[in-house]
Amino acid sequence: MDYKIDEKDRKIISQLDKNSRATDSQIAKEVGLSKQVVSYRIQNLEKNKILLNYHTILDVATLGLSTNYIFLQLQKINKKQEEELLEKINKLDYIGWLTTSLGRWDVFLSIYSKNIEQYNYFLNELLEICGDYIHEYEQITHISSVQTTYKSGLKEQNFESIEQTSNKDKVQLNKIEKNILIEISQNAKKSIVEISNNLKIPVHTINYHLKKLLKNKIITGFKTKIDVSKLGYSWYSLMIKFDKSTPQRQHEFISYCKKHKQIYYITHTIGIYNSTLDIHVKTPREFREVLFELKEKFSDLIKIYETALLFDEIKINYIPKTLL
Repeated sequence: MDYKIDEKDRKIISQLDKNSRATDSQIAKEVGLSKQVVSYRIQNLEKNKILLNYHTILDVATLGLSTNYIFLQLQKINKKQEEELLEKINKLDYIGWLTTSLGRWDVFLSIYSKNIEQYNYFLNELLEICGDYIHEYEQITHISSVQTTYKSGLKEQNFESIEQTSNKDKVQLNKIEKNILIEISQNAKKSIVEISNNLKIPVHTINYHLKKLLKNKIITGFKTKIDVSKLGYSWYSLMIKFDKSTPQRQHEFISYCKKHKQIYYITHTIGIYNSTLDIHVKTPREFREVLFELKEKFSDLIKIYETALLFDEIKINYIPKTLL
């Protein structure tokens, strides 16, 4: 890690991850620095590619979309061929998340769809693109998820989280709202004035619809894409198959993970895995300690598990243009 960050930098990152639309002045009040110093530090974090972008989180279930996660194991493919394949997958609008990994699975991704027929079409298109490079694949369906704010290295214990479920009443968006979402999809910090100029719509109209999207919980948050490797952390995925359990016990598991200092993302799913956890640790031994901690506390719940080391998060996009 070339750029050394301190406690103030970590607090700034945490504030941006709670709400990346927060102004430098608002962040300054929270971290105890001047606006100018906060602006300077953010610029350095961006320059050193610790902060990669600011994305808007949409509760896709409110738009009648479901989410499925796909795990790909590749074969007969070299580095250049894999890069070309990932570039093709990245261009698919219905792909919401795409990352590479080390373990049983080489690629993790998610697919948005309006119904099972559309999902089947998208999956077949994906498999056709992968062709003979596919050795094996598995799929799971999203039920609910919890995403917490950045917390590594921070002393404070209170962290916010964004929760999503698959059971939501569908909301109809108008053209202005769709265009606003597209504008801030990969730049959540974009100002209302800039959105107004781009869409040729008055500022007060943009402000009204943005507030409406937040009030109706269509937009559930504005987060920061962080390169945790530059903060000295590795990113692991723990994929768990539950034994026979009650909804209450599963709720206890999710609640425990939600408060854990090293667990950032928790999904509840149907399929080969019932839960996947994103875990940030400094060493493999530290990951092993987290694993044993979970196995000890939930020995009745965890039947089997697999692990993966995640690398490049190529894509994270909650707003598929064509499906809006």
